[in-house]
Amino acid sequence: MPSRVEGYTKYAVTVENKCICTQGNIKLSCSGFTPSLGVNPDVLSVDGDGKLCTLNGGRPIGMGPDYAVKFSYAWSSEFSFRPVSSTIACS
Repeated sequence: MPSRVEGYTKYAVTVENKCICTQGNIKLSCSGFTPSLGVNPDVLSVDGDGKLCTLNGGRPIGMGPDYAVKFSYAWSSEFSFRPVSSTIACS
């Protein structure tokens, strides 16, 4: 059973890069996202337009589960974070 915080359900999110290339400046759709439990802005921050979120402070994420970015939030329902864009670096 999911845990609860101040009457809201707490959700855990894991974002993993499955591309062989490193990805940075990752943007996720998050229009309307206003969690009851604050998310560390170094991990996920809502951009000025309120429609996109920046993941990992824009820092690059390598491939695989060892580089996954994880965060939790509390809200009345589960939120769908969809990838919108990133900067890809292959060497």
